[in-house]
Amino acid sequence: MSTSTQPAIAVELRKPVSLPAAGSTDPVEHSVSETLFWTDQLMEHATFFVMLMPGRELIDVRGKAKEFQASFAARYEATRTAKLDSTNFKAFNHDTVEMVKPFLDFKAHLGAEQTSGRLRSLVWPSFFEHTLREATRFSQRLQQFSTGNVAIERSESSSFWTGIMGEHAGFVAHLLDPEERDLIIKAMETSSNFQHLHDKRPADKEIVMKAVDDIIDFKVAAEKGIELGQIKSIIHPTLADHIRREALKAADELRRAE
Repeated sequence: MSTSTQPAIAVELRKPVSLPAAGSTDPVEHSVSETLFWTDQLMEHATFFVMLMPGRELIDVRGKAKEFQASFAARYEATRTAKLDSTNFKAFNHDTVEMVKPFLDFKAHLGAEQTSGRLRSLVWPSFFEHTLREATRFSQRLQQFSTGNVAIERSESSSFWTGIMGEHAGFVAHLLDPEERDLIIKAMETSSNFQHLHDKRPADKEIVMKAVDDIIDFKVAAEKGIELGQIKSIIHPTLADHIRREALKAADELRRAE
């Protein structure tokens, strides 16, 4: 069993992706990797909310999003420098889970407000729900690690990630310039494919892995095109990199799944 608390880092394009070492069964290492990955993602969720809540009338909710942005950035740094081991990682995980809870409430509340029309932001209700599911699962995974169990159940992981990947493709399709017809079609086809995988839950692991590998290639190419100004869109490079990292996380989990 690995006793290292330092996660292996896979680096591509921009931000690194924090992953446990291959074959690791150490709950400390998994806790560190998971927290580094998801506190950074949750920080960016808050960043996107800030971007998509313009105007004086949204100053209060935008201010709250900025608070979450700062708190998760701080938690990322605290995790990066923490000296965690078998004696203290459970308490650290507990504190992280408690930190996530208000953000879950924030996302759920604003999602309902946006759906009802009481909130007039630029955040889709489905994006609030999407980010809520990600944060919820992060909390659940930390609680699982605190019991010493780092297993990934294949059916659950496949269901979660095929849903997330399909939604990513749908988001991309609706953020591309209407003139990017071929890319829009490809993104919508990818979304439909993942929805099919999500609904059917094929027993063959390789079918899902192939779809995830394909969407990684699509996201990497899209990110490069967006950064170089070769693709017309309203996709911020931070969002392009954000969804690329989640695809790499999905691939890693699905390969580990039992």
